[in-house]
Amino acid sequence: MRKLTILATVATLAIGIGTVYAAGSPYGKLGPYEQVSINMDREKTSAKGVLINGEIYVPVSVMQKNNKSAYYYDSANYQVHLFFGGGQESNNTVDYYYRDNGYQYKSKSELAAEVMKNIPYDDLNYHSGMMHQDILNITSFSKAFLTVTEMMDNAVQSKVSINREPNMEMIKQALRYRGLPLELMDDRMEALAEELGDQIGRREERDMEDVRDHIQDAIKYQNKAYNVLEDWLRSSDEDDLDDYRDYVEEVKENLYEAIELLTGEVMDEPGQVNEDSLKKEVEKWLLKQ
Repeated sequence: MRKLTILATVATLAIGIGTVYAAGSPYGKLGPYEQVSINMDREKTSAKGVLINGEIYVPVSVMQKNNKSAYYYDSANYQVHLFFGGGQESNNTVDYYYRDNGYQYKSKSELAAEVMKNIPYDDLNYHSGMMHQDILNITSFSKAFLTVTEMMDNAVQSKVSINREPNMEMIKQALRYRGLPLELMDDRMEALAEELGDQIGRREERDMEDVRDHIQDAIKYQNKAYNVLEDWLRSSDEDDLDDYRDYVEEVKENLYEAIELLTGEVMDEPGQVNEDSLKKEVEKWLLKQ
């Protein structure tokens, strides 16, 4: 069942999305479960859903790629946060809620209560026992933030290839929702750097300071990429599209650098791991305690 952790239960949304066969599905099985074909807007996709005890499970990534949903996966707690679109007519998104004077964006503190539930980000009374889990959490948040570029790239591809207008409100929500954890962790990253310096060495402190700088730059360029993407959709100006691609490249480079410093993972070379990482240094330090 672990492979199914990040599948969204969409039985109530399944009409028109999947085709269910009572027995002997021609689409094969995933383990003991029958697979189903997924059609999006009456067009067949390459993805497969799964039928489990009468419930249809659809990979949320296929919905994201078709601008039907966005999500944030909290791998540390095995939780998926879904949101579907946005706008004045909808009240089922993570970013909007109703007040007497209409729909408004949730405040940073309100979003923080949702996104950071069970994940500490206070920098007060920081101690060495927090270092290892913080490195894992920051890495997870960085990878989640990286997927916003995928959403924006999909929006560009849809516009270029089939002239489909992307749901920019959904992308804006993903940008806020996935960027917020990294913003909230900023002071804690500073405290983590200081603790690494005190417990392990100044090089590790400098590496963590570099991680923090890379993440701050990635957030800055991700916002610039979103803004210039909106400009391009309005203007179709090739210069805007070139700027968008430059900003996205900056986002990727900064997040790749941050993740490699944190865990050694080489993001543009799948399977490659640099053994010289903050995670490894903390694990060595833990063995000595």
